[in-house]
Amino acid sequence: MNFYFFSTPPSSQAEAFRQEYSLQNLRKLRLASTITQLVPCGILLLPLAFPFLSHIPHVNFFRGLNISLAFASALFQVMECFCFNSQKTQDQVWKAQLLCLLFAFTLILSCLGITYIAQSNPKNTLTMYLLGLVTVAFLWDFEYYESLALVVLSTLAFSGVLGLTSLPMDQVVLNHCMSFVIMTCFFVLSRVMYSHRATYFLQLKEIEEKNLEIEKVSRAKSEILGVVAHDLRSPFNNIEMLTSLLQKQTNSPEQQQQYLNLILTSCQSSRHIIKELLYLSKEEQQDSIPLEKTNLCTLLQEVQQEWETQLQGSRLLKLTYSDTPLYANLNKERFQRIMNNLLSNAVKFTPHQGEITIGLQRADKKLLLTVADNGIGIPDKFKAQLFDRFSKARRRGLKGEKSTGLGLSICRQLVEKHGGSIDVESQERKGTTFQIILPAVN
Repeated sequence: MNFYFFSTPPSSQAEAFRQEYSLQNLRKLRLASTITQLVPCGILLLPLAFPFLSHIPHVNFFRGLNISLAFASALFQVMECFCFNSQKTQDQVWKAQLLCLLFAFTLILSCLGITYIAQSNPKNTLTMYLLGLVTVAFLWDFEYYESLALVVLSTLAFSGVLGLTSLPMDQVVLNHCMSFVIMTCFFVLSRVMYSHRATYFLQLKEIEEKNLEIEKVSRAKSEILGVVAHDLRSPFNNIEMLTSLLQKQTNSPEQQQQYLNLILTSCQSSRHIIKELLYLSKEEQQDSIPLEKTNLCTLLQEVQQEWETQLQGSRLLKLTYSDTPLYANLNKERFQRIMNNLLSNAVKFTPHQGEITIGLQRADKKLLLTVADNGIGIPDKFKAQLFDRFSKARRRGLKGEKSTGLGLSICRQLVEKHGGSIDVESQERKGTTFQIILPAVN
């Protein structure tokens, strides 16, 4: 268990814990206020059954204290209902904590009053006072400064009671010493209970996060099994069928070569799917990737040169950027993977002699990178699913190129690891533009 005597849980969870325990505090206030209404009412009715109780010392003060506690408890309960039914805003949490703090102090005052009534002297009669403090420490969770405020208020109240007793100076000093010990124990006990509940809350949150991760992994596993069952079954069926045809003795050399080429194509397709799955799995296991300051203009020039060699003039590939070098924190290998996926996608859906443009510009503290084509575009019904893993939006290219539905999902994952975001704009028969926004580096 972690101890939070003069601190709070980690900032990422502190506000969530405060929201949680403030609601729990209000529920405990409702229970405690109900009890502190019923018990004083029962005590006030006791003289009806036992008349001699009407003649005990300080009976009027005792009766007034019980009436005051019952009315105060009722008032706190009404206010609690108002706070509990209000929206969970930070302002309401602050009000809820203040309400609980005031009720706790009222309860401590009542117990101190009962202690005083016993002999008009708190010496050796601190049982009810201790009971009130222990009850507050166990029931309610307060931040350390709220607990300190309660300690200060209770100490001042105790000193006020001592002022009414006309005790000798040595007894006053002794009682103040005892008060200091009691308040120290109260503060420690209160913080221990707070720490226990905070640790329990953090453990629950950690379990919830682990469950979400397990759920995510399980879902990814199901998706992988689905794509393996669907996308790999077809190539292997083709290989099995073509192998059966090759076993026939009636095939001409031309047919045999055709069948072998088809088998090779099916094997390459299967290998590509497996390669994409392994890459995706590898990236998911890494929470972060190493980044270094990179001139994005220079990197895009390299990408353009590589793709111009591959395209061999089948499409026009343009690159536009400012004369000023533009820098970003990048992982060169992975960013090239992003560009390769986007350009491969553009080539698949852009007709022969079509145009593909890579653009880069700076906007304030961001870099805007675009990959645009004048291809066939994306239907509106597919846009929402475009970046999903094993996306249902996958289509064959203009030359029948197959898609695994993983390329754009990998792009989004890698862009986010670079601290950026990716989006798409497209119109059917007019073209598609992918936009990547990255933090700029001076």
